[in-house]
Amino acid sequence: MLPYPFSYFSSIWGFRKPLSKRFELNWFQLLFTSIFLISLSMVPIAIQNSSQETYPLETFIDNVYEPLTDKVVQDLSEHATIVDGTLTYTGTASQAPSVVIGPSQIKELPKDLQLHFDTNELVISKESKELTRISYRAIQTESFKSKDSLTQAISKDWYQQNRVYISLFLVLGASFLFGLNFFIVSLGASLLLYITKKSRLFSFRTFKECYHFILNCLGLPTLITLILGLFDQNMTTLITVQNILFVLYLVTIFYKTHFRDPNYHK
Repeated sequence: MLPYPFSYFSSIWGFRKPLSKRFELNWFQLLFTSIFLISLSMVPIAIQNSSQETYPLETFIDNVYEPLTDKVVQDLSEHATIVDGTLTYTGTASQAPSVVIGPSQIKELPKDLQLHFDTNELVISKESKELTRISYRAIQTESFKSKDSLTQAISKDWYQQNRVYISLFLVLGASFLFGLNFFIVSLGASLLLYITKKSRLFSFRTFKECYHFILNCLGLPTLITLILGLFDQNMTTLITVQNILFVLYLVTIFYKTHFRDPNYHK
């Protein structure tokens, strides 16, 4: 018998081993294996977060770019320049409360969403609270040519200046979703198998056997999902693929074994 964790990996291949090797691990090893499988699912997400250069700000602040109308962008394009991270504005047009360009004497923050293009940074506030300050780095004079280029530059600067916190938030959020999906699938499937104990249709006798078997069935789909995730697939796709592969694998094992040991008698 192989030592753990090699014993687990030897039980995830084929259509009979997941069933026959459902007795080898104790509860601590089963819990550790569950956490390990969730962690494997998170590897592609962590790699994607470490390699990306930007993230849409509107994901965190609703309608943040709504004040950037065509008129505002044209005004910035004609009268604003950024040199060495410093904005210079030569326009004289009246400014709407939602967008302020250049230094402002008003210290009180408005209740509505406001984008203040100050001399050294963009200040975004809402409901009389400052939400974020973004220094001008990716935001250059060329960014004012269109709304798309400006919003992309703002999102990039915001992400780069808050990268650690945003990446941590995204990874923790993805971990929660992967973990929630994993335990719903694994515990739900285990419970359904355990309920069949009284019918004597299958060889399962304890909940531990059922959960061990389900973890064996989840091993191969999780590894395939890990490989697929390395090709920049999003989280929703990865969860969907993992669940579909798990169900197909489970159905195939049932077809091959009927969830019964070779020496099983009712």
